[in-house]
Amino acid sequence: MTDIFSFTGALFYVGATVALLRQGAAVDGRPASRGFDLLLAYPGAIAHGLSLAPVVLSTEGVNLALGTTLSLIGFVVVILFLLARLLQPIQVLGALVFPAATLGIAIAWLFPGASYAIQLRGLTGLAHILGAGLAYALLSLALAQALLLRAQDQSLKQKHAGGFFSMLPPIQTMEKILFQLVYAGFTLLSITLISGALSSGRMFGDVFLFNHHTVLALLAWVSLIILIAGRLVFGWRGRIAILWTGTGFALLALGYFGTRFVLEVMLGS
Repeated sequence: MTDIFSFTGALFYVGATVALLRQGAAVDGRPASRGFDLLLAYPGAIAHGLSLAPVVLSTEGVNLALGTTLSLIGFVVVILFLLARLLQPIQVLGALVFPAATLGIAIAWLFPGASYAIQLRGLTGLAHILGAGLAYALLSLALAQALLLRAQDQSLKQKHAGGFFSMLPPIQTMEKILFQLVYAGFTLLSITLISGALSSGRMFGDVFLFNHHTVLALLAWVSLIILIAGRLVFGWRGRIAILWTGTGFALLALGYFGTRFVLEVMLGS
């Protein structure tokens, strides 16, 4: 049953991506085509969530192996995107979000991994887990927004702002949305680090366990501090904002996914 839901979710996501790209390629920009991707994205998200339910809610232990975690993060990103789309003109982000979620589903199917229990317990443990997932999801959206912003800037300079790029809001609005995502991601990452330190202190007697997860998460937090300070003090934008957003995202990804990839895929453990 899980495979059926996975395939259905991926199929709807691919359809939503195609609908967005066709909308951008339309010469006349007919209003009838607007929003059709949502008719495919919503059932795709439902099917995606149903495919994850057995492994996330299993009584044998939550499966947070590489594939399942990537699929779960992809699902959270899609949900946040659909919610944010109600408030901000970010529909074009779907052209990056939906394929990424499809890739997450595919990796979860190919590398499901073994189930293992989460060590963190209590409210601080729950805050740590939720904060980490939401922070990574928001920074994923921020990175996608940064890449679109860069592409939009290049298209304007080359005077090729038609087609797909005509669907984008003004570049000032794009920058505003980017930093809203960065601020939200930074706030959740801060909550994640604080709750992780509290949980670690209760379980192991150390406020911070300086393993690679902690170090890379702290470095990601520092990179976002630098970006936010640079924005507020020096007005950073454009390429430098993309660089620091990508740095924070990459450090967080390396902290978990890099390790799990080595252990589960390369070493098979």
